[in-house]
Amino acid sequence: MPDADAHKTDTTAGLAALAGHLEKVAERLGVKSVLVMRSEADSMVVAATAGQATQHYTVGAAGKKALDDASRVPLYCERVVDVDHAAFVRDSRDDATFAGNEDEVEFGLHNYLGVPVHDAGGHVVGTVYVLDDNPRDYTDEELAQLSELAGEVEQIVHEDNSSLS
Repeated sequence: MPDADAHKTDTTAGLAALAGHLEKVAERLGVKSVLVMRSEADSMVVAATAGQATQHYTVGAAGKKALDDASRVPLYCERVVDVDHAAFVRDSRDDATFAGNEDEVEFGLHNYLGVPVHDAGGHVVGTVYVLDDNPRDYTDEELAQLSELAGEVEQIVHEDNSSLS
């Protein structure tokens, strides 16, 4: 029998109201993981996690950004933050930029769709994204569901800019 805690949704206190929505998005999209990340100067930090891959992504866990280090593969979310635009990677194993990235190598998650999260001043402060272990595409409706979730995160961040911490 599977351990129920192995797939436990978790969030920062500020994002707790969204826990149920995170779970629903993971279920509707049929993905291994739905995450909200906070961007810091040198890393991306988990602020919320839902889906089957929650054991890999715990609140507070951080992934080091590649930044200007050409020898490192950038994080998916790092790209979203850098360009302030949604990013889609059908299969990182076939992608010149993301092949061999941390999520692919460590957890077998090579499919990514992410959107930026902005603070009240319009600055990118994080991302909302999904990861999966199968190459796949997303419909406009699925992207809209993810964008809607990002909008809800932004509303919370606008009211309390510490909600991702």
